[in-house]
Amino acid sequence: MKKIVKTLILLLTINTVAMAEKGFELEKEIIINVSADELWKMVGPGFVEVYKWSSNVDHASGSGNSEFEGAVCSERVCDVNVKGFSKINETLYKYSDANMNLAYRVNEGMPGFVTKAVSDWTVVDLGNNKSKLVMKAQFGSKGLMGSMMNGMMKKKMNQTLDTVLNDAKVYAETGNVSLAKKERVAHLEKKQKKMA
Repeated sequence: MKKIVKTLILLLTINTVAMAEKGFELEKEIIINVSADELWKMVGPGFVEVYKWSSNVDHASGSGNSEFEGAVCSERVCDVNVKGFSKINETLYKYSDANMNLAYRVNEGMPGFVTKAVSDWTVVDLGNNKSKLVMKAQFGSKGLMGSMMNGMMKKKMNQTLDTVLNDAKVYAETGNVSLAKKERVAHLEKKQKKMA
């Protein structure tokens, strides 16, 4: 009987640890050789047009009138090119032209074990036609699956942020899309031709 009780206590302890919310935070930044105003136009007022330059977003559309002055919408739906995801729905919960900052949360499209997915973007004026794009991301997860997937998810999101920052830099500085975006567009066009 003592063995059964000990086993039950052990199983309850493991289950409680597995069910506790876990997560991680990431912060990345890149220096971009354009003015802060120019970069902000691309990421702030251009919030819905992210698909034009990001290789991780195939298409995006905005909807709803935002409560924030200057924001073009309150929600954004993105068809994404990120392994394990296809379509995500996001809500803008912070936006400031004056501070060149916006933040959004993913409402739909994440696996069930993900309890939180938020992203915060800030443009910093460095003067002399230089600016810095700072991206912060927070993810929360729950359960055994969340515990098992956190490490892999953190690694993948780290790579995703690096790609987004590089795509932003290339597009802001040159007006052309990055090599990664060109390759993604070519892949999608090839796929469409096969389906036709």
